[in-house]
Amino acid sequence: MAIIHANKATFDEMMAEKKTFLLDFFATWCGPCKMLGHVMETIDERNADEYTFVKVDIDQESELAEAYGVESVPTLFFIKDGEIVEKMVGFIPEERLLPKLEKIRENG
Repeated sequence: MAIIHANKATFDEMMAEKKTFLLDFFATWCGPCKMLGHVMETIDERNADEYTFVKVDIDQESELAEAYGVESVPTLFFIKDGEIVEKMVGFIPEERLLPKLEKIRENG
């Protein structure tokens, strides 16, 4: 599945539909965010249809970022069935991110 760039309406819809996805609060000016974006693109290319990645630009959706207590970027929320199951802050390399995604998808 492609990486989804969401606004508040898109995000609210996904939460209401009880989707499972990785939510990435990012900023275009953030170096670690760009690095994490490349990691997510790599995972998405190799594992099409296994994971859903949702990116929210904090500069465009500041109210949503504030509602979720985002204080620094990147901030990741692992969402399973519409519920936050884990939060991580900062760059996460593929070798740490992929196993986390697999665990959450399988177990929550």
